[in-house]
Amino acid sequence: MLHPWFVRLLAAAAVLMCLAAARAQPPQQPATVIVTPIVLQEVAAGQTFVGVVVPSKRSVIGSAVDGRVVELFVNDGDPVRMVEAADKKAPQGQPLAQLLTETVSIEIEATRAEMELRKQELAEMLAGSRPEEIARTKAQRGATQALMEFAQSRLKRTKALFEQAKSASLEDYEASLSAALAAEQNHVAAQAAHDLVLAGPRKERVEQARARLAMASEEVKRLESQRAKYTIRTRFEGYVVVKHVDEGAWVSRGDPVAEIVALDPIEIDVTLPERSIPHVRLGAAVNVQIDSFPNRTFTGTVARIVPQADLRSRTFPVKIRLANPKEDDGHLLKAGMLARVTLAIGPRVQALLVPKDSLVLGGPQPVVMAVTTDETKKQFTVRPVPVRLGIAQGSLIQVIGDLAAGQRVVVVGNERVRPGQPIVPVAAAPQTREPPSPATGDAAKS
Repeated sequence: MLHPWFVRLLAAAAVLMCLAAARAQPPQQPATVIVTPIVLQEVAAGQTFVGVVVPSKRSVIGSAVDGRVVELFVNDGDPVRMVEAADKKAPQGQPLAQLLTETVSIEIEATRAEMELRKQELAEMLAGSRPEEIARTKAQRGATQALMEFAQSRLKRTKALFEQAKSASLEDYEASLSAALAAEQNHVAAQAAHDLVLAGPRKERVEQARARLAMASEEVKRLESQRAKYTIRTRFEGYVVVKHVDEGAWVSRGDPVAEIVALDPIEIDVTLPERSIPHVRLGAAVNVQIDSFPNRTFTGTVARIVPQADLRSRTFPVKIRLANPKEDDGHLLKAGMLARVTLAIGPRVQALLVPKDSLVLGGPQPVVMAVTTDETKKQFTVRPVPVRLGIAQGSLIQVIGDLAAGQRVVVVGNERVRPGQPIVPVAAAPQTREPPSPATGDAAKS
């Protein structure tokens, strides 16, 4: 056991070592920060309502055709997004499921063959007659002309013998006449056939061929559009919350495949009593607290006011929209979370407003770093002041705490300074005073 005087000696030595270490540490250097004064302004008092986080979009994606699911690309909780389309005209949704397409693919190939047939038929008509066909009809026309001239000469001789010398019978004369007429008609027919070959197909037949080609082309497009429906896609970016089918399942037209929700932006549903609705304006800034994230503050806007009250509770639904921060594992806010929304719908009061950038979040309560003057050392320091948040008004937000109007708070550098640390305050650039929110203006007074 150590002697008491030795214990006291060790304690004294420890104190001396601590003092020496404190003297050895360099003095804390002042940090340069940007400060701005707290504003005292008349605003409508805020009132807090409880709401629930809901998706901005929700859709049950169904099948547009009958078919069997051969591949399922997503599962519950998977994110889905819009992807670049093959034609690069507009983005298309990520595939959710693929149905069997063998039958419709066969129909498409058959229709493409039909379209090619019609295309070649039209090309043949537009090309006109071949030189060989023209030469053939021209030769036929020459042959019939020669036969016609021979028949006419024979008729002339037979007629002279019949009328003058009576050496030709009436039957011979009529036979020569008939042969001459037949030869003449054959020549007319050959001439007409040659003219038709030279003229080519009729305009109406060409237009009919064009129409048959167009019909075949549209049929191919119809079948390709039908085949595209066998790939079931999302219509917007979001997350899969319900999967209704598995691989191998048969789905009919209209059957659900997956339920998709959009979480950015996110919405908050709150219900307000009838007396509060006249003070709410579209686009008004709203301070939002999420119970799951007590150390974070969100700012949203009034997106919609549903003009239909619940007949039993006499409350009106109000939709608050806000951006949903994205983390490594997905968006921060999830559908179904509990939210508390502060709306400026109360009587007008004097409130202290600070820039939102002056808030230091991440602790059990929001904090602002207030500037204080150390008279003994003739320097400026900072002290953390816990605050409660009220209504938001543009880039400013109401704070309730141990603060006073005109007192300066740190807006840039507030997250890197420590309590009691000396600072070099630099005044922020002057800004024009922001107009009051629609919910806190003259309309709110009425």
